This record gives sequence, C-alpha cells and structure tokens, in this order.
Amino acid sequence: MKTTPLDAPFGARLHLETDAPLGAADREAFRLAFAKHGLLVIQEGKLSDARQIELLSTLGRVEPNESGDPMRMEVTNQHEQTTAPEGELIFHYDYAYDPTPISGISMYGALIEGDVTPTCFASSSSVLSRLSQTLIAELRHRRAAHSCFLYRLDKPNERSMEPESLIARGQSGWGPAHFWAHHPAILANEFGIESLFLCIQYTDRLIGLPRTVSDGILQEVYGALYDPTYIYTHAWQPDDLVVWDNLTVQHARPEPRDRPRTLRRYHLSETDLTADYLRVGREAGLV
Repeated sequence: MKTTPLDAPFGARLHLETDAPLGAADREAFRLAFAKHGLLVIQEGKLSDARQIELLSTLGRVEPNESGDPMRMEVTNQHEQTTAPEGELIFHYDYAYDPTPISGISMYGALIEGDVTPTCFASSSSVLSRLSQTLIAELRHRRAAHSCFLYRLDKPNERSMEPESLIARGQSGWGPAHFWAHHPAILANEFGIESLFLCIQYTDRLIGLPRTVSDGILQEVYGALYDPTYIYTHAWQPDDLVVWDNLTVQHARPEPRDRPRTLRRYHLSETDLTADYLRVGREAGLV
C-alpha cells in the first residue's frame, strides 16, 4: 500500500496494490494515510459493497441499519429514494447540527455516465494555517451553534430561532425545529488533528457574541476556507472510491448536471442517528 499526493491543495491517492483483505500492517497504513491527508481517493476498479465496508471499517464503526447490517445509502439522480436533497448543496459537514456528528464518509461511483456532477471539498484543518493568530485565539474559546435549517421552513426569508428547550433526537415531538447542536469552533478529531468546525450551510452563530460581530467573523473565516485556490473538485470516474474525514473536510455539490450519477455511500458513526433523520426528513418531504 502506498499513497501519492493528489494534484490538489490536500488529499492523496491510495494504491491498495491487492484485492486481498487488508492485513494488520496495511490497516495501520490506511489509518495513518487517512489521518495525514483527511481525504483519500482509491481507483482500483470495481469494488463490491463488502470491500467498501471492509476498507471503511478500518477507520471505525460503520453505522448499521435497523437490521444491524451496514447502512447502505445512495446519493443518486436515478430514483426518489436518494439520501440527499435535490439541487446544489453548499459546503457542510454531515450532521453538524447533531451533538455527535459522524466521523467519516465513503462514496463509491457505482453509476457514472460521462461528465457527471463533481463533488467539491474544503479542508477545515489546513485553513487554520491561513488565519491570523488573533482570530484563532478568539475562536479557541468560542462555541458555535449549528442548525440544519438556518431559515424557517414555513417562512424561508425569516431566520430560524433556536428553541429554548430542545427535544433530544428520536424522542416524542422531536423534529426539524430541534435540529440544533453546539460544538467548539475549533475541535480535534480522534487523531488529534485540529479543525475549524464552522461551515456555511449549518453554522448559525458564534455563541456569546452579538449577531453582527459573529457574522463578521464567520465572513472572514469563510473567505479563507472557501478560497477557490484551496478547493479540491473531484471529477467522478466509474468505480472511484472517495473516503474523507467529516470533522476535518467539508464537502459540497455544485448545481447538478443531468448525467446519470449514483454514489454508493457508507459512513462511520459511534451513534445510530441516520434512520431518525431520514424518517423525519421523509415525513416532512425534505428528502
């Protein structure tokens, strides 16, 4: 197993060199590469579900479905059971609005026909080297509030307000109005790598600051974080597998093209949260 840097601001191409199950040394090499680069691209031909699960499980717990099997999801424009909303998706971490965001994501190009919609990535760890020390010092003792819906579903031009009392996920009465969580503005993943945990899609505000001050800081952060010079755009090819750290790398989808695209997804999570969100999302017609 070896890695070569991508022609990009971050990330690496991982060469498995064999289709045999990973031994102890390769599993450790996989983990070290993931920790170092945050995003890995694997292009080794067709990969079965079992192989994708095996590789991802090297990095942690693959979230199961309600039957206890690894939760297989699809991000696709081929059927209505896609697990992602339609249209453009701006930069985000999956489940930033949950108390326990998932730690890693893998997506495999199961159906790629031509010049399909790419996936864009931004590194929330490397951006720390581009921010001023004064700003970093300010962010280190701040927490941020994140909401799945920064604007009300019933009044799209009106900003959502965080409920004074949140109902815990999955409990009676829990729904989109309770999709809120607080996280440190700078946190560390399980490998000890620090990350700026702020994203344009879900971050509502920095807690303890006037809204105007918080908005100004976030605007400065996003200017550095989403500078096109530091964005990696992955042009999907058939059988690509992309694995990334959901705490140190954000992803986005530009305005979709019409070409057929199905990405097979499995992800890492220490808690079982996806079924709850999908159930409520489908009841509300959100996915």
